[in-house]
Amino acid sequence: MAREVRRRRVVRLAVAGAIALAAPLAALGWLLGIPATAPTPQVSFEHLVVVSNVSLLALLVAVLVARNAIQQRAVKVLLLGLGFGAMGGFFAVHALATPGVILPASGLTFSGGTYHEEHGAASVLGISAYLSLLVPALFFTARYLPLDWLSSRLRTISRFLAGAIAVLLVIYGLLGLRTPDTVGLLPLLQSPFVYIAAAITVALLLYSAWRQAQEFSGSGLPMQAAQVIAFLLLADAQLAMVVSPVWSLAWWAYHVIMLAAVLLALWALFLELDRRRGFERFLSAAVVERVMSGEAIPLGGERKVVTILFTDLRGSTTLAEKLPPDAVVGVLNSYVGTMAQCVFDQGGILDKYLGDGLMAIFGVLAGPAGGVAAAARTVQEIRKQLAALNAERTSRGEQAVQFGSGIHTGEVILGAVGSPRRSDYTAIGDTVNTASRLESLCKEFHVDSVISGDAAAFLDGGAVQALGTTAIRGKEHEVAVFTLT
Repeated sequence: MAREVRRRRVVRLAVAGAIALAAPLAALGWLLGIPATAPTPQVSFEHLVVVSNVSLLALLVAVLVARNAIQQRAVKVLLLGLGFGAMGGFFAVHALATPGVILPASGLTFSGGTYHEEHGAASVLGISAYLSLLVPALFFTARYLPLDWLSSRLRTISRFLAGAIAVLLVIYGLLGLRTPDTVGLLPLLQSPFVYIAAAITVALLLYSAWRQAQEFSGSGLPMQAAQVIAFLLLADAQLAMVVSPVWSLAWWAYHVIMLAAVLLALWALFLELDRRRGFERFLSAAVVERVMSGEAIPLGGERKVVTILFTDLRGSTTLAEKLPPDAVVGVLNSYVGTMAQCVFDQGGILDKYLGDGLMAIFGVLAGPAGGVAAAARTVQEIRKQLAALNAERTSRGEQAVQFGSGIHTGEVILGAVGSPRRSDYTAIGDTVNTASRLESLCKEFHVDSVISGDAAAFLDGGAVQALGTTAIRGKEHEVAVFTLT
């Protein structure tokens, strides 16, 4: 059944993609039969308005998309946002290079396979148009490289990339618009560079469309299909740019195609970010990235063997008696927030907050062995992070806060429970109850972690230390328990 669903998705997308490629090219073929005319002041003004609006739209939405992508640590979306930012920047130079605006009017024409002009200004118009697609295509393609390592450094790297793009655009714009005759851009337009650059751009855009189609076949998310169509339309725009005489109706058509592609892609990006926000209420950024790329997660309900982790702060009740309410909430937020971040860093799913603790699920995508290992790493990371917090508090003469944790592996029912307007992804079953009761045993054994034998079986012997056996409410026989070393 799943294979049939994927096949239908691919067929529908293939039909839509074929139409997106063929329809603009068919219209272009008809428009090429209409001769070009020299630009008049009115035509130049219209070109400035149309291109400026496209540029401003791309820049504005690119900034909003990039900012949200940084907050959600969505590397792929950030690269798309930067790509559209570069497109908006080069298209802004393209708009400002309109003859008779900042630079003198010039008669740039296309005949015999080469460009001809009376003034160097018009070459800026042409080169800016090519760069407005080539540079973004590089960013779009980079999205499909292995970029998981970027997530932890996303804010720093995004600032560097955005700054580098802005500096290059300013330098290019100043040189092109202030000294167009000395930049020497016209020879590029009269050389094979035009066709090589266009071929590279089209190849990159088609590759991006193909990779995005693969993700759509797995996820079925509408925004994935919209991005495929947008990439194909941009490839059409690049082809139209190469073959169309300047100022002809066919030349104007590539501007319209680019506008349609930008609007479609940016709508898809906003939709994807909104969908990500919904997922990230209970999934880490890394897991969301995998889900958005097509990996299945059982939101509708499924029986699965997973690992459940419960954590709880020790001494929070005493703390609440000594501190004012706002100070207590502040302390709990710092400690519980740190524990939640440790869960996310190890790819876990945050099920819920429990006042001064939390419940997390591991192994939904990784399997039982991977889930236990990730849960164990989470506890070890919590140890280090809370030790650092306690060191800061004790240095100020404040009370340290300890924690306890329980880990158990077994079968649960997974799914999103609630109403369409408000739901939570959760696990239900005896495994959950057992993990909670194991966490409460930390006080009895004077340790910060109690792990069941079922979970310990997936770890190396040196990673755990036996605590013995104990009775657990709801279990007919005593169970073996361990602690993480």
